[in-house]
Amino acid sequence: MKQRNNKIRFSAGSTAMRWLLRIILYGWAVTIIFPLFWTLATSLKSSKVFMQGDVWNWPDPMYLTNFFRAWQEANMGAYTFNTLFVTVLTVVLFAIMLTTTSYILAKYDFKFVKFFEKYYFVSMMIPGMLLLVPLFFQLRDVGDWLQSVIRFVTGNPNYTFVLTDNLITLSVVYAVTALPTPIFLLTGFMRGIDKSFLEAARIDGASEMYIFTRIVLPFVKPIVLFQCLTQFMGTWNEYMTALTFLENEKNYTLSVGIQKLIAQFGYQSDYGAVFAGLIISLLPILLLYVVFQKTIQNGTDMSEGIK
Repeated sequence: MKQRNNKIRFSAGSTAMRWLLRIILYGWAVTIIFPLFWTLATSLKSSKVFMQGDVWNWPDPMYLTNFFRAWQEANMGAYTFNTLFVTVLTVVLFAIMLTTTSYILAKYDFKFVKFFEKYYFVSMMIPGMLLLVPLFFQLRDVGDWLQSVIRFVTGNPNYTFVLTDNLITLSVVYAVTALPTPIFLLTGFMRGIDKSFLEAARIDGASEMYIFTRIVLPFVKPIVLFQCLTQFMGTWNEYMTALTFLENEKNYTLSVGIQKLIAQFGYQSDYGAVFAGLIISLLPILLLYVVFQKTIQNGTDMSEGIK
């Protein structure tokens, strides 16, 4: 018997369209890769080589001292650790509040469940920039009130407490303001979990914490991980909220510190150090994407369940 040919045949039109899409995607990839390559090459150049206009050439020799100067002289090292602290704490708070709130809204039936669902849905419609200034003044007033209470309790009239210029406060703000849309999405996923799993676990005497951590979370693990990764990248690159809240230079994150870096080294025409600082800020996000590329691309895959 002749072996059946299962090869898919494409028409000339579909083949041409596929190649057109490939060319567009290749061109898009070049527009993304080239600026990264140019930034890396510039970060390794001396100011003299940069001023000569050799933007297309790889530097020889390479000035790795640009990275050390950006890390130390421009305090990029301190800003990196501040950003890492804020980002990790934000993701932890975000994951806890996201999963617990979605679980309660999806699987508990109480009086105000519809109200909270509508509350989060309406919150999705409000741009974050509109809340930034009122939120700042509200937290500042709360901080002043707490400062007066602490001064009264301790008897120390010189005690200072600032709630706005605080990395922990900034993390809480990031986590809370990012919740509405992910909660709206995750609640729908959790509602799709068959209640028979939960009822069987309760009959066997399982606690609510056991049901939540061992039964519910495995079902929604892919989407939760995807949301946490996107929140990590968004928090790492966030600028406006950090600029509004942070006043003391020692608390600066990378996004705010880069502005200071550009002002410090750009005034001296030391662009090698400026681009070295940009590479330092970009590297963690690039590594994160490389490691979790498949997770990010398949973030809405709900095929995993109870193992």
